[in-house]
Amino acid sequence: MLKIRQATAKDEASVFTLFQQLPSRQAARESNFNEPKSIKTFREMLKNEDKGTVLVADEDGTLLGVITLSYPTAIRCGGIYTSIEEFIVSEKARGKGIGGQLLEAAITKATDRGCAELHVGNPSDLGYPLYIRYGIKDNGKHLKMKLPRQAT
Repeated sequence: MLKIRQATAKDEASVFTLFQQLPSRQAARESNFNEPKSIKTFREMLKNEDKGTVLVADEDGTLLGVITLSYPTAIRCGGIYTSIEEFIVSEKARGKGIGGQLLEAAITKATDRGCAELHVGNPSDLGYPLYIRYGIKDNGKHLKMKLPRQAT
């Protein structure tokens, strides 16, 4: 039976395996998913939800999908909003409604936290129709610039 739940430390390896299946191979190449900082960030998100939320689709102990949320603050929103940062459904599980269930859970989570808006930056061609079906509007271009990492 499929259950959408918050990720735990035991899910770490499976979550990072799912991230390697990002629909956009360019995104996978540009990602830092194998860096120790990414692992540290995942662990911080599990301990402190102000850093973000990681939701997983778990079917009898096998993770079939993951969606992550961040909670930036903006004056225009009068507080926090949510941004979907990563969203992936396992290649073997696509087309079974798992993405929709993850997206619904993310919307509920953001609503419960009091977020004013939900943003999706640079959706994949695969995910775009799902977002539109759930009422997320195409609001134009998304721009990005990589910055040099500062030592921490």
